[in-house]
Amino acid sequence: MTKALGGMIPCPSEEARRVLYEKAYVNLGDIESYPELKKAWNIVLEFSSKYSLGHRYPGIITSGATESNILAVYLAKLSGSRRVLSFKTAHYSIEKAVRLLGLKHVKLPVINGYEPDLSSLESKVKEGDLIVATLGNTFTGYLDPVNEISKVASEANAFLHVDAAFAGSLLSFLERRPLAQLDKVVRTLALDVHKIPEAPIGVGVLLAYSKEYLENAWFKAPYIPSGRQVGLLGTRAGAPLLAAKVIVEKLMNENNMKKLYERLMDATKKVYEELVEKGPYDSPHEPQVPILCLCHDGLNAILKRLKDKGYRAYTCRPLFNGIRLAVMPHILDEIDEIVNLLKEVAP
Repeated sequence: MTKALGGMIPCPSEEARRVLYEKAYVNLGDIESYPELKKAWNIVLEFSSKYSLGHRYPGIITSGATESNILAVYLAKLSGSRRVLSFKTAHYSIEKAVRLLGLKHVKLPVINGYEPDLSSLESKVKEGDLIVATLGNTFTGYLDPVNEISKVASEANAFLHVDAAFAGSLLSFLERRPLAQLDKVVRTLALDVHKIPEAPIGVGVLLAYSKEYLENAWFKAPYIPSGRQVGLLGTRAGAPLLAAKVIVEKLMNENNMKKLYERLMDATKKVYEELVEKGPYDSPHEPQVPILCLCHDGLNAILKRLKDKGYRAYTCRPLFNGIRLAVMPHILDEIDEIVNLLKEVAP
């Protein structure tokens, strides 16, 4: 099997795989029939709130950040938004949401390929607009300046959705907290649980500033015990959520998560030092979260050499001619091997 170099989808642990197998029949679209699902739901929301924002906010479990982003845009539309403003570094699911919901999409430029152009935002934002900011974009891991963007939104009577594309469960550990709270301006936050702490794919979270704001994400489903379902899907697997519960319960101790964050950042800085500061790669900026964009003029040759060695690599294209390396827990023991590999394949 071809190995993914620094991908964002790890192989589940043995314990998680056992839960996935044993609970394959459990329907997350019918949580009232499965008390264990309700417990897992609350635990994962508690974990996501605690390590992203520091305390509990209302939220729902989704199938992933793409569904969370679509729902966030949907809720904004129901609140009157007809335009969505996002920067070029926004995840492609924002474009998907805009097209599905029939809204106007205003794409804003970035400076140096990654930094939001706030002057462009200020000149184009209008009352009622939804602005999308990204924390840990999937190109370089850059953290958009949410506090500055929220001030622009507030002055224009617009509001903000934050896509914590990669950094969601790490936000509370960052030296400069990019997001302190949700409120009537910063209304929603999306994150994925499969990135960090590496739950099986299929579990996302959408947090909101109030429970009332989330009510429109629920839909009537008269034939099931609860009489309603949440989100875009109907019948769907509950096993990934139950497996996620097993993983996050082990990390709910703050010291465990902090230690994991420190290990990830230490490894990321090591890769940056070995491959960027010492060469042969460049990078748009120093690491802010455990993602690097390793740029090289000979990227096509590097990708071919990696393929010949049995690796497939993710890139930072189209913004940068580089390899996107997500430093996740499952590759911590392979950092030296990855560094040597990337040195070896560079022209």
